Amino acid sequence: MRFTKFVWVIAIAAWAAPLMAAEEALPVVKPSIKTIAAFKNGLGFVFKSGKAELKNGWTALEELPSAGLGMLWIGTTSAAGRVEEVVSYKGKIEKEADSLSIPQILAANVGQKVTLTYSNAAYVAAATAANEITGTILSVPDDRQPEAAALSSSNYRPYDDSRGTVVMIKLDSGEIAVLNKADVRSIRLPAGAALKTKLSRDVSSAKIRISGNEPSAEVTLAYMEKGLNWSPSYLINIKSDKLAEITLEAVLLNDVEDIVDAEVSFVVGYPNFMYSDIYAPLMVQQSVAQFVKALVDGQSAISSSGGYGGAMSQSVNYFSTRNRAAYSGDSISWSPETAYNTGQAMPGESNEDLYFYRQQKVTLKKGDRARYTVFTNSVPYEHVYLWEIPDSSMLDDRGYVQSSNSDNKPTSDNSEQVWHSIRLDNTTKQPWTTAPAFTVNGSMPMAQDVLKYAPPKGKTNLRLTLATDVRAEQSQIEVERNTTKVGYENFDEVTVNGKLKVKNMKSSDIKLNVHKYLVGTASECSEGGKITKVAKKVTAVNPQSEIEWEFPLPAGAEKEMTYNYKILVRR
Repeated sequence: MRFTKFVWVIAIAAWAAPLMAAEEALPVVKPSIKTIAAFKNGLGFVFKSGKAELKNGWTALEELPSAGLGMLWIGTTSAAGRVEEVVSYKGKIEKEADSLSIPQILAANVGQKVTLTYSNAAYVAAATAANEITGTILSVPDDRQPEAAALSSSNYRPYDDSRGTVVMIKLDSGEIAVLNKADVRSIRLPAGAALKTKLSRDVSSAKIRISGNEPSAEVTLAYMEKGLNWSPSYLINIKSDKLAEITLEAVLLNDVEDIVDAEVSFVVGYPNFMYSDIYAPLMVQQSVAQFVKALVDGQSAISSSGGYGGAMSQSVNYFSTRNRAAYSGDSISWSPETAYNTGQAMPGESNEDLYFYRQQKVTLKKGDRARYTVFTNSVPYEHVYLWEIPDSSMLDDRGYVQSSNSDNKPTSDNSEQVWHSIRLDNTTKQPWTTAPAFTVNGSMPMAQDVLKYAPPKGKTNLRLTLATDVRAEQSQIEVERNTTKVGYENFDEVTVNGKLKVKNMKSSDIKLNVHKYLVGTASECSEGGKITKVAKKVTAVNPQSEIEWEFPLPAGAEKEMTYNYKILVRR
């Protein structure tokens, strides 16, 4: 039995040794970015490819991207083979920089004969006492880094000797002197000594095995990572009475890696990437315990929210962080288009519920930003005065009275405000993404607000200023209260009459759009108002209702609108 174990150990060692040697000697493939799909939530989908020389079917990647769980795919375009295996391991990337300290100079000159001036103030009363020592630098140990597994343990305690505080010098006599780095005051170096230091960072490297026994292959990477973002904004010029000139610009923010001559798509829509906050398991910087904990925390967020936790998102609201639409990228063509001409509208394409504006030949270094014009179009618009009146009942859909901090609290500070707005008609073939919009009239600034999403053939309102010369008033009175029962619960059924009054004090006619929101069942309204029961919670005892009026209001004219609704108050 002992002999069998010994044979196995020898066999494993004999197999592992050439594997580790091969890992060091593998040719390195350096794929370049071909396409990027940038989202507004700080995520970017990157597609790379590069020719790899193979050694016994193997090639190496110097660094794996920091991709999300399930969003890192490594493949090959080789017809003769496919990716059979990917093994990730801890690697380092080094670069040279100017030395900034004596310890860095010491570390850069291991093996050099130097003369050091040092003070041993810790042992001698005179703090100015200085000594010289000449010898060859043997070692300048770095700080010891704890293992990731140890860090994930609640019982882990760092050792006192984890700091690299010494420098070891071999004297001409053969003796070895050990000095504290902090005690070294100056260094005399020979001509040609190293003045640069090597900076290194830990990365997740990988080796890839491709079948087929080919001498080379095209390796592809497709992955989603954080650090890429596009920020849209609009300029809207209403110098013309009927047509507004609308310009959409995109600012690309790049904090991940250099981009050279790549196609970048700016994505409009509502994507869903559930696990974007959890690193792919191939990333060796995280321990097994950390990866499992991230999975558990992510699932907890999903369960508690009833939606998609742990993922950044875009929404129809520019400032919202939640969306629920699914994403399918199977039919996206990542081949660059060659027909793009500078000065024309940026080409684009739809993919399911997403839309991609495409910018060709983008070159942008890590940390840089770039601005591009997506389109400039003239579209019809009209002036509309908006009066939006929130519910003021302080009751929820179950009939309970809400506190003053709830969403249903009265908003008397703005419930009688009328906004001068413009209604834009999207007659283009492209959707308008939600973004800040700066409105001007010729060279004069007017306002800035958020232009909300509008599909082709859709309309959207953009607020300009408060219309102080359009006066609005509202009032509500209780006209009847009866006791009723819904299921086993007792309620007061309250009938309310509401009155809205608006007066145009401008010298010109206006178009007025009035929206009244309420909790309860609206039964009737005057002046051709349209009642809509909002199906948000169909089981609620108090449905949410909306009443909308739209009509012209001549200069100096006044109009009154009435409505009735019933609301159940829990006893």
